[in-house]
Amino acid sequence: MKIMFKLILILSFFTLTNSCKEDENDTDNNPNNNQFKGYIYYNNGDELFRFNMMTQSPEKLFKFATYPDITDKGEILVNDGSNSLSRLIFTDLTGANRRTIIESDEFNREIHRRYFENPRISYDQKYIAYDGGASHNSIIYIIEANSGELLASFGDASVLQYFQRPSWAPDGSLFVSGWPGNNGIYKISSDFTSISKVELDIPNIKVPSVSPDGKFVAFTSNDQVWIMGIDGTNPRQLYINSEKFDVPTWSPDSKYIVAVTSSKLVVLDITNNVYTVLTQSEKVSNHYQLCWVY
Repeated sequence: MKIMFKLILILSFFTLTNSCKEDENDTDNNPNNNQFKGYIYYNNGDELFRFNMMTQSPEKLFKFATYPDITDKGEILVNDGSNSLSRLIFTDLTGANRRTIIESDEFNREIHRRYFENPRISYDQKYIAYDGGASHNSIIYIIEANSGELLASFGDASVLQYFQRPSWAPDGSLFVSGWPGNNGIYKISSDFTSISKVELDIPNIKVPSVSPDGKFVAFTSNDQVWIMGIDGTNPRQLYINSEKFDVPTWSPDSKYIVAVTSSKLVVLDITNNVYTVLTQSEKVSNHYQLCWVY
């Protein structure tokens, strides 16, 4: 009888231990969901949403707005498509009180005023960088954030030198991806006078994203998320499986990366090398960009 009782205790112990053991690749029951905070802004077509990381719930904001970025005053920088002329604007959470920065030129069609894709505002709030669109004019443009004055541009369509997806570093420099013939990550100097390639022997590099602490750059290669040092050192792939990831974007504390896979938001923990699917997020488009703010 005593032997039988001991066997039952041992079997119960192993059952409990195995049930509590977390598979390092388990993404559906990640216990760290409740430690995420802030909001993630994203698009579903031309509708703008923000996802509350504390309540794990989406909120629809307004329509006819794409490529969100958030200023330090809480305004939303978006590409406004509410009328026939494309324009970059600052607005509030309701979509009212819209302030135009730069508008497309219907008649003269100046090249930097045709399309405004992937706009990002600099850390000092003085400048906005954007590209002319992957299917239109993949040139990087830098404008003054208040006046919309063009300050610099990088790329040359005549020699198929295309750049897109700008991401600011805290020091005022910009990281962009070359596409399609000049694969790689390129750095634009903080005075906007030069551009240089970061030496990486990695194929199909896209969508660079600089961490807010200025230490790392995230990017995708063959639809997988990689990170490297800000100087291009120690590149490594974060999570290896059959999922396809796009538009990686850092959390404000540089501990996590949010990305899109299968029209859902996922959060990658760069320390523990696991990711969490935010199952309540509305359908998320990977054609636009994400923004995570606290």
